Amino acid sequence: MDWLGKLLDMVTGGLPSAAAGLCPDHLKRRWLARLGDANPFASISANHDLVRATRLAWIEAALEVLDEARQRAWDPEWRGAAADIERFETEARERLLDARDLALDRRREPVASPIDAHVDAIVNGVPEFVAPGRDPGLGDAVTAAFPGVLAALAGWPPESVPAVFGRIAAAGLPMPGQGPNRAFGELVFAAFAEILKDPKSYPQAREAFYIAMDKLARDLGEATLASVRGLDARFEATLTRLDALSLMREGAARHLALLPGIDAKLDEVLRRVAHLESVPLDALRGILAEMGEGGQGADAAEIERRLRAKAAEFKALTDRLNRLSNDDPEVARLRTRAAAALQAGRFVEADGHLASAEARDLAGLDDLEELARRKRLSAAESRAERAAAAMLRPNPDAYREAAAHYAEASRIAAPADAAIARGYAHRQGLALRMLGEEFGRNTALREAIEQFRSLVGSSDRATDSLDWAAIQNNLGNALQTLGQRESGTERLQQAVDAYRAALEERTRERVPLSWAATQNNLATALQTLGQRESGTERLQQAVDAYRAALEERTRERVPLNWAATQNNLGNALQTLGQRESGTERLQQAVDAYRAALEEYTRERVPLDWAMTQNNLATALRTLGERESGTERLQQAVDAYRAALQERTRERVPLNWAMTQNNLGSALSTLGQRESGTEHLQQAVDAYRAALEERTRERVPLSWAATQNNLGNALSTLGQRESGTEHLQRAVDAYRAALEEYTRERVPLDWAATQNNLGNALSTLGQRESGTERLQQAADAYRAALEEYTRERVPLGWAATQNNLGNALWKLGQRESGTERLQQAVDAYRAALQERTRERVPLDWAMSLGNQGGALATLAEGRGDPALAQSALDQIRTAWETFEAAGHEPYAAFYAAEVERVSAILQRLQPA
Repeated sequence: MDWLGKLLDMVTGGLPSAAAGLCPDHLKRRWLARLGDANPFASISANHDLVRATRLAWIEAALEVLDEARQRAWDPEWRGAAADIERFETEARERLLDARDLALDRRREPVASPIDAHVDAIVNGVPEFVAPGRDPGLGDAVTAAFPGVLAALAGWPPESVPAVFGRIAAAGLPMPGQGPNRAFGELVFAAFAEILKDPKSYPQAREAFYIAMDKLARDLGEATLASVRGLDARFEATLTRLDALSLMREGAARHLALLPGIDAKLDEVLRRVAHLESVPLDALRGILAEMGEGGQGADAAEIERRLRAKAAEFKALTDRLNRLSNDDPEVARLRTRAAAALQAGRFVEADGHLASAEARDLAGLDDLEELARRKRLSAAESRAERAAAAMLRPNPDAYREAAAHYAEASRIAAPADAAIARGYAHRQGLALRMLGEEFGRNTALREAIEQFRSLVGSSDRATDSLDWAAIQNNLGNALQTLGQRESGTERLQQAVDAYRAALEERTRERVPLSWAATQNNLATALQTLGQRESGTERLQQAVDAYRAALEERTRERVPLNWAATQNNLGNALQTLGQRESGTERLQQAVDAYRAALEEYTRERVPLDWAMTQNNLATALRTLGERESGTERLQQAVDAYRAALQERTRERVPLNWAMTQNNLGSALSTLGQRESGTEHLQQAVDAYRAALEERTRERVPLSWAATQNNLGNALSTLGQRESGTEHLQRAVDAYRAALEEYTRERVPLDWAATQNNLGNALSTLGQRESGTERLQQAADAYRAALEEYTRERVPLGWAATQNNLGNALWKLGQRESGTERLQQAVDAYRAALQERTRERVPLDWAMSLGNQGGALATLAEGRGDPALAQSALDQIRTAWETFEAAGHEPYAAFYAAEVERVSAILQRLQPA
């Protein structure tokens, strides 16, 4: 029976029997139709919270099935299909996690999902599911449809789904401390009921479900009473004393009114037994039937005494019922029978069932402490899973809370099952890693590293080699994230070692897709190492590792993973291309991104499509910086704006902010090529938009990165204008960035921002008559060089040496001696040791031209025409290089320098 019919029976059953008998069938049918019209779930899609809750329940149950399938893939029964099982499980899990992200993010409006075919069944079925004596086949339809819905989510044809998934869904999974296996449909109902009981994420789901039912019950009860009111004067007297809700909830009045011989005492008894609200209607009927004819001569006090005694007995039996466990199916069956007898007022029968259940319950518990442990573990599991769900929202406390709950679950599980304990300890490490990665908490990353290392040491590689390899892989991930923030390369090398250790067990022959995933991670660590070194060997190794991963992550087999690795390959090629003077690698990067976009389509995976558009734009931007025109830069701007069509602020606010930041960088580069300031102003606007979501409290390191970039755009704007307002704002932005970009936390980012701060101060100093700002600029550059060493970041070191030379050159022009000018020349010469013509031709030309300018000033002070001629030759070379590259602003600058130094040389020539 559906819940509408049950609701009707509940209401009419709560009326006095005389009134219930006067309700003809046609009137009941009319009320039932009225309920159907008012059903709050008839337009279920309008309640987004309820839709999200049902989707999340389905997804959580599906993930449990996938976990079980992954464990069974290597059983003898399924070993022949292990590769297909793993491939489908990997892809289905990715899609389920994406769907869970969407379900948990209430800022994003839900889009159509194959899961929604079962929303009505879940919502309408859960009242019966939680009721005693439910139909065991209630979730059969949801279970039967599971393989098809999962296939639709994963993008596979239903007939291609390995049979193990449907088998597991139908056979069910064991529930710790909760009796027999539950089939997939029952898991969904249970998850949905849990969400309604504790709706932290979806408060409106519970409200929509329970309040709607309560309101309809009230409306129907009042309509029923109105239809029978006035038919019987004696019944009318009862109605004046009890409102509709009381009649529905307790029903005591009708039984008291029907007892022979106590009409005159009715008012007094009703007042005295008002406390019996908790005793069910049928139980009161049984109590009064037991009293029988003996009640005719009883006074109100005796009736009250008997009713109180029976109410106390009911409470005692209910307490015994609630203390029973559900571990044993027979105990659960006896509980159901006892509950039914209690509801009907058959207390003797209920006592018999409870006694049998209690005896079996105690007999089955060899160790009461073990039961307590299992219950504590179950509670810890629930708290950990809720905290894990909360981790998808930007709140660092949720990550820390999840880690603590996983640690508690691991501690509770350890005495009885070391494998389960290690599993929770592994999740604890993952939560700590995510906290460190997303919120810049290096302490959490260090804790995660120690956790993973402890697990590696305690794991038995011989008996569970794949689990050991998974921990090594995650250890590598934590080391890599921390290594990216530190100035040295030790952590990154340790990450490489961890990935290579994982690959000793995660072999291509054994688990080809896991092997490919670790190859992908190894490549990312090698790529970061390569960015720290002057050579390209590590970067080439990264490219090779990505291409190795693509041997298993094929487009035909796992198209989305293939696209992900193509995207990563593009990132490595792009970094290689930035090291080389040509554009071949950059073009290969563009090709890799465009290959990824063949599978990462906007219709299929809009957010992955947007991510790759973002990366493609970055490669195009770098290409555009190498070329004379602005076509590539404009293509980069267009690609960033395409990404923002899916990376919306409402949907993915932090990714939206990231792309706004990148768009600002492309616009800033465009603005540097042009004489006007329109694109520079647009860049400033893009950075400020990014800062609306990239707040210091939420993502401190990303906030600092955008503050730094904003400073760059403001600094360039300030160079175009005669005043100093934009330059001062640039200085403020850099100093804001340095509040989070500390030397201890992210030394290389700190050094980069010190360098940029020096640039703004240097330009400010050139606008002012004194030397204070120029000296501050020189100090900032020298600070940067404490971390920007030649061994660690040779090109960054060279760029900062060049900038230091600029500040010293300007200082030397303001002072009477030549010491500063000689220091400037030394700095330029240092820069040219790494800024070679073959490696970075435009940067080489810039440092060469700047060195010429400082030498010319030095030659003028010394009266040395030969030195002036050397300076002129260097500046002319720089001018010709920039002119050939079509870089108009720098070509114009060095052309003016040629004229200035030519005049100096002419003055120094003998008459």
